[in-house]
Amino acid sequence: MRQGGSGLRSETRIIGASLTALLLAAALLIAAGGLPASAQDFDTCAKASGERAISACTRAINAGEHTGKDLASLYYNRGWEYDEKGDYRRAISDYDRAIELVQRPNYYTNRGLAYASLDELDRAIEDYDEAIRIDSKHATAWNNRGVAYEKKGELQRALRNLNEAIRLDPKYEKAIENRRRVNETIRKQGS
Repeated sequence: MRQGGSGLRSETRIIGASLTALLLAAALLIAAGGLPASAQDFDTCAKASGERAISACTRAINAGEHTGKDLASLYYNRGWEYDEKGDYRRAISDYDRAIELVQRPNYYTNRGLAYASLDELDRAIEDYDEAIRIDSKHATAWNNRGVAYEKKGELQRALRNLNEAIRLDPKYEKAIENRRRVNETIRKQGS
């Protein structure tokens, strides 16, 4: 029995020492002004908007400390901010980099939106196709592909995609609104 007690005491010392080290590290971080600059930039990149976010994303990318999905997130978030500014080419470039690192449906969907904003509808549809291939339940990709087909004048294809978006998410107001608009256009063309 004594051995078991001795092992427990030793584990308690290790846990106590680890906790002390953790508290010391936290105190040093607070004393130094918080997180390291790269971690602050990563956080700001994800939470801020506009030029502040773009600058933080750029610093975090250039720091070279992030890889894989974290680096992909930095590119994606910066791409989002460029997209919001209407700088679609830069947004596409950043979405490209994010996609090279991690293939997520929303990365393709947002790049598709940037292409659609440049009236490059076939490229947008290719990205929506890929988002749907990765996640067939991605209602936003179905909606966006429907809108792209509508802009191309392919109203029946648009309607099929919008119906699928609504089937996947019956409360998806934008898809419902888009389907109403396509149905109205089809009705007008039929009269």
